[in-house]
Amino acid sequence: MIIVESCSYRLCTDIGEKKLEIINNISSISLCSYDPFGPITRAIMTEMHINQIDVVDDLNNNLCAREAHIPCLHIIGASEKYITTFVFQNGKEAGYQLVLHIQTNLFIPNKNCYPINIRVYRSFIRNPGSTLFNDTQENDIRKDMYRDAAQQLIHQLLLRFEDF
Repeated sequence: MIIVESCSYRLCTDIGEKKLEIINNISSISLCSYDPFGPITRAIMTEMHINQIDVVDDLNNNLCAREAHIPCLHIIGASEKYITTFVFQNGKEAGYQLVLHIQTNLFIPNKNCYPINIRVYRSFIRNPGSTLFNDTQENDIRKDMYRDAAQQLIHQLLLRFEDF
């Protein structure tokens, strides 16, 4: 194990081994979503695939009730919010903070329902002269936010499964 401490940051390399032990406890999970083909569902499915977790699609939300032995992750909702952080001298909005909020419930068989809420924040500045670049930059930031939210969700999911 290597631990490096400096300026309140700590690098710990044995986290991967513990993560693999927890993932081995999760053979498959059912995924119920309010938007089965939306960007957050795709990002979560991609992260589960990366972490070698089999996903049982539940497009009709019926499997969660029928299969009591399969854990179920139910994506309740995802919302984006723009907050103006600063304006130009002429009054036009220049800087934004984009907030992505994801609400989910994790149902573990013979256990409880665990609510998991994820928030991801990003700031960006709009250039009034290049709207196409602004749209491209915003789409890239949004994709990055969904990926980060999915990673945080998988991390929270693995923490809940430590005792499973």
